Amino acid sequence: MHQKGKLFVVDDDIILLKVMEELLKEYYEVSLAKSGPQAVRFLEKGGSPDLILLDIDMPDMDGFATLLKLRALNAGREVPVVYLTGLTDAGSEAYGLQLGAVDYIRKPVVKEVLLARIALHLDNAEKRRQLELFKEQHLGSGGLQADKMLAMKQLLTKTEFTVAALVAQGYTNDEISRLLNYSPSYIKKVVSRLFDRLDISKRSEVKRFFC
Repeated sequence: MHQKGKLFVVDDDIILLKVMEELLKEYYEVSLAKSGPQAVRFLEKGGSPDLILLDIDMPDMDGFATLLKLRALNAGREVPVVYLTGLTDAGSEAYGLQLGAVDYIRKPVVKEVLLARIALHLDNAEKRRQLELFKEQHLGSGGLQADKMLAMKQLLTKTEFTVAALVAQGYTNDEISRLLNYSPSYIKKVVSRLFDRLDISKRSEVKRFFC
């Protein structure tokens, strides 16, 4: 049986928390917190959500301060955070994204949009985990051969290497852009540079540099 993803919803509005629980519990394992400090304690005590839905406009500790506190914890460092908010000004949105949030969802929520956004960010988080595992397997002992490792280090920047690893796994430019939060046009340029630096002409040829 497929294990449900774990969501953590943080909001000072008790009614909204209950609504979110009703909307999501059919699809996910849902935990709730009614304040920033409570959210921090949840992670400190071993909570391990796959994604956090975080309100911004909360008393005492707002969503921005809460995100910074969560990022300071090992358990919250890599968890994707989506702001769930009624704020509509561009400045708040830009600031939240700069702090490390992956998305904004406006209140009142639309169930279909909410579920689609959650599924997207959980999928991206899983792809990132797969990428890190792939890099560990190929950069560790017995993975990427020493001569190939040296060649890759000399030829590619860190970003180019990451893109090359994803191309080697079969990801498209659009998928890579979403996964790494770069524009599709930028990823297209990086892939073009890869072809030049590795002296290849097809995406399928990248894989041989990791074998």
